[in-house]
Amino acid sequence: MGKLIAKTAGATLAVIVALLLLFIGLCSLCFPSVMVSLADSMGLERAAAAYSVRVYEQSGDVADLAELVERSYYAENYSAAAEYGEQLLADDGFAAYCTQKDAESAGDANIELGYGEYMERLVESARQLAANGGQQSA
Repeated sequence: MGKLIAKTAGATLAVIVALLLLFIGLCSLCFPSVMVSLADSMGLERAAAAYSVRVYEQSGDVADLAELVERSYYAENYSAAAEYGEQLLADDGFAAYCTQKDAESAGDANIELGYGEYMERLVESARQLAANGGQQSA
């Protein structure tokens, strides 16, 4: 009788774990923006950056691309930040997006650069760090 209970409990636990993994997988595919928020709230920067790629691929929006570049850079995935940063700087909507971001931050004394210049410097830094294997050059 005890073995039957243990087997049933083990099988139930295995099914629950399998369903949980299936749920996480489906959310990753269907709702990557939710997974970005979840990973970000748990402090999982690399996971949030990886999910940001999927968000951008689904939307194609310049704002999602800019977020992807920043997340990848700060998660120390410099090759992705450089790759997608090149796409961002070449995007037709980048100038309009920069204007919007500059308008949102107007009057903030802590911001010295325009958003476009900030992103150009971030992408250039990502290029250099990717070329140096993530190490700062002297």
